[in-house]
Amino acid sequence: MDKRYQVFVSSTFEDLREERSAVIGALLQLDCIPAGMELFPAADEDSISLIKSVIDDCDYYVVIVAGRYGSTLPDSPISYTRMEYEYACQIGKPTIALLHSNVGGLAANKCEASEEGRKRLDEFRAELKKKNCRLWADRAELLSAVFTGVQHLKKTRPAVGWVKSSQVSDAAKDELLRLHAQVDDLTAKLYMATREVAPLETGDLAQGLESIGITVEYASYPTLVQAVQWREIIVSVLAQTYGGGATDRDVAGTLANIVENKSLDVAVRREMGHVVSSLLDSRKRGAGTVSRSDYAIVVNQLVALGLIEPRPHPTDPGATLWVATPYGLKVGSKMVAIRSQRSAETGKIQS
Repeated sequence: MDKRYQVFVSSTFEDLREERSAVIGALLQLDCIPAGMELFPAADEDSISLIKSVIDDCDYYVVIVAGRYGSTLPDSPISYTRMEYEYACQIGKPTIALLHSNVGGLAANKCEASEEGRKRLDEFRAELKKKNCRLWADRAELLSAVFTGVQHLKKTRPAVGWVKSSQVSDAAKDELLRLHAQVDDLTAKLYMATREVAPLETGDLAQGLESIGITVEYASYPTLVQAVQWREIIVSVLAQTYGGGATDRDVAGTLANIVENKSLDVAVRREMGHVVSSLLDSRKRGAGTVSRSDYAIVVNQLVALGLIEPRPHPTDPGATLWVATPYGLKVGSKMVAIRSQRSAETGKIQS
């Protein structure tokens, strides 16, 4: 099977333009696919990530070093060329270092001007000599080093490489498709499995028999304030968010109903008929509004517990739709299920 290898070519740029061009030409003659800094017009933090991703995709790494150490990374004394080489070694990429054999004979404009730059270059060259290293003094020696070096790597370090799709058998294609489908399926299952368990570090969050005071305000009725257990809030709000989800108005309405029901229970027990009548009338007109701060606390708590999550509203771009998470569905089912007499009385969520 005809296989082509992708080779990353690393070097300083301005002083080695002709040498880079020659090496790239030699790689093309060797049926290799060259890749290098020509792909990265800007030198910044984003380009570092892109450079590393391209090195990841390459089969081999070639670095050309002459008289310059090169531009350094932001806030670092390490040059881009050295960073690329060290990253290639770190991920186990087979490398070839092409070192100029007579740096002292190079023109001044192709050498480091500062003592610090020359020192860093010497350190880098010493590091390169520890591995697969070949010397060159002119273009002919450079091309010879590339040909022999790459051929040696092909024999001693065969890589995955690239092949034309027309060369891959139908059986191999079917197997690749099957494996891709299997990976996608397992990835989806793993994602769902992680979403069906409680988020980390939620054990100390109020979620059971602890209470929060919720305020409901009216235009023509006294403000209501009732202490509501988190367990009751969770069950009621989750029921609202099943299926197609619930808007902010739906969730706020559910909280207002809880407060009003509790207030009605108190009024009935105390035989406060006038309060019951007035509250029922206000309720019929839908006048109750949950305090914004209380509403925000409740929603934030349920999100922190991993029970609900926001989604874009399908018809109103400015609105939020609250939907129960897979973990929230699981918790909601357990909380309304019939409990054993031996169960704990804390009311805590149990995943």
